[in-house]
Amino acid sequence: MKKTDVVIIGAGIAGITTAIYLKRAGIDFILLEGKVPGGKLPQISKIENYPGYVSTSGLELQLQLLEQLKHLNISITYGMVQSILKEPTGFEVISDVNSYETKVVVVATGTIMKSGGIKGERDFVGKGVSYCATCDGNFFKGLDVVVYGNNDIALEESLYLSNLASKVTLIVKDSELAGDPSLIKQVNSSSKIDVRLSTDIKEIKGDENGVTEVITSKDESIPTYGVFPYSGNKTSADFLSNLQPISENGYIKVDETMMSNIPGLFAIGDVVNKKLRQLVNAAGEGATASHYIVSYLKGLK
Repeated sequence: MKKTDVVIIGAGIAGITTAIYLKRAGIDFILLEGKVPGGKLPQISKIENYPGYVSTSGLELQLQLLEQLKHLNISITYGMVQSILKEPTGFEVISDVNSYETKVVVVATGTIMKSGGIKGERDFVGKGVSYCATCDGNFFKGLDVVVYGNNDIALEESLYLSNLASKVTLIVKDSELAGDPSLIKQVNSSSKIDVRLSTDIKEIKGDENGVTEVITSKDESIPTYGVFPYSGNKTSADFLSNLQPISENGYIKVDETMMSNIPGLFAIGDVVNKKLRQLVNAAGEGATASHYIVSYLKGLK
């Protein structure tokens, strides 16, 4: 078992910011990532509201963050966290690779896409059903696709796919689009995006080769080669089941220091209960948490 002062779980923009600040403060920590560093950044085709960038892509910002980590000699430790145990001196973080004894845990694991629960959805995952347009969009060049959802992700992915697909049908069960006003404006002005309001998807159909059509709540058949369901998010922190911090709407509740009701357990980024989920405030929460983590560790001494 490795010992450290802080374990940061998740190397998205929130976790990376925390690591940068703790490094500068001389705190011993481990930055732990279960999959790919950068969080959702690789899925964002265009960023125009992050200070210092007129316009950039999520992939480019991800690469810049990794370059900054390299410059500061901050390494990423890989492993999927399975559980966290409360110990007299702090916590034991157990991953599928190693275990870590730590005084502080920072949960920065963000959210994952919820299944839309559509009939046929699970049957065609990887065969036309995808949850990441920037990952799989190239497979649908020049083809018709369907996007399902009514949030910023659905709007962003529709716009991204409109640069690749022949036609994008955006199916929205609500009577109007919801999300960032600039994204809504872009979607409505795109000649390649057909928005179907007050419509739901009853079933995704296909054959041995993959998706062929969706059946709507209006019993309309829409031929398509791909379906991208974006029905919302849920937190990616099942490993907290032993600790059970107070949560609201499925998100971890924190105070102004970014600490939960469990002393030493901090949470930042999209996993936190809040109204605004943007890159800029995720980074700010990382800076805030690091400041109070330093104070918390001094208090322990």
